Amino acid sequence: MSTTFNKILADLFTAISISILLFGGYFLAIGPVVVFARDADDAYSGTETGGEEYETTFTPVTLNNPLNGIDSLEDLLVAILNIFIVLMIPVIVFFIIYAGFKYVTAQGNSHSLEEAHRTLLYAIIGGVLILAAVAIADIIRNTVDAFIVP
Repeated sequence: MSTTFNKILADLFTAISISILLFGGYFLAIGPVVVFARDADDAYSGTETGGEEYETTFTPVTLNNPLNGIDSLEDLLVAILNIFIVLMIPVIVFFIIYAGFKYVTAQGNSHSLEEAHRTLLYAIIGGVLILAAVAIADIIRNTVDAFIVP
């Protein structure tokens, strides 16, 4: 029963991770949209099919950035990484608590203790990887900034 539950949890965690990556990839690849609009000073005149003359003026169009404070790709990636961290920390905490529960319910069974130890190990490795992602992003940003000539 517990191996089935572990497989379900592992599949759920995998599905959540993949959906987060795909969702983030969607916004990086397809999200940016370029909009071309005419100036407010432009006017169009002509004749309709009925022969009547008309003139049309265009109203100005302003596009507000819905992502407040995100003006570059770097800012967007940092925001996505921060959202990922906020979503994954409760998952890691859940798996640490779950590993503790497995330790308590093992009752000396060596196989159950090994399984609980593996669950705790993987939860800690996941937490370290998430913290490493932040550190790697910071290292890459600092390296790129070092090459930019002011």
